[in-house]
Amino acid sequence: MNATNTSRTNLFTNFKQQGYWMKYAAAATLVMGIYLHVTSLFIGRDLFLQYVLTARFDMFLAIPMTYAGICGWLVWKRVIHLALWHRVLYGFLTVYFTISIPIHAQTFITGRTDYVRLFPEGYSLFILPVLMVLLIFVWHLQFKPEAK
Repeated sequence: MNATNTSRTNLFTNFKQQGYWMKYAAAATLVMGIYLHVTSLFIGRDLFLQYVLTARFDMFLAIPMTYAGICGWLVWKRVIHLALWHRVLYGFLTVYFTISIPIHAQTFITGRTDYVRLFPEGYSLFILPVLMVLLIFVWHLQFKPEAK
């Protein structure tokens, strides 16, 4: 085995050991969500829909969200759960992403993001603390080694 094969093998081993990098996709999605909700609060919904949450941005957001949502289910048994609250919060995160996937992915079909108007104006105030807790939680996720 040469150096290239070894580094490729190590990268793939790291990829699998880190839950297929689910936590990085989840963290990126949560950071984008925090950005969107904070921006919405500061500039208002009309400007937000016109300049920030464009169809292209929403389609981009749907990609890591879908990846994290699917991988969240696939690596469920490999997540090291410290206690029952950890398992419950991980379940909430996975269900939250799964429910969010069609909401954001519909933009691929409609090309519109005005679905945001279906949510109350104060939704961002509620969801921002939730997203921040989930981001901290995701960043500390650990995975059991994969069974051979």
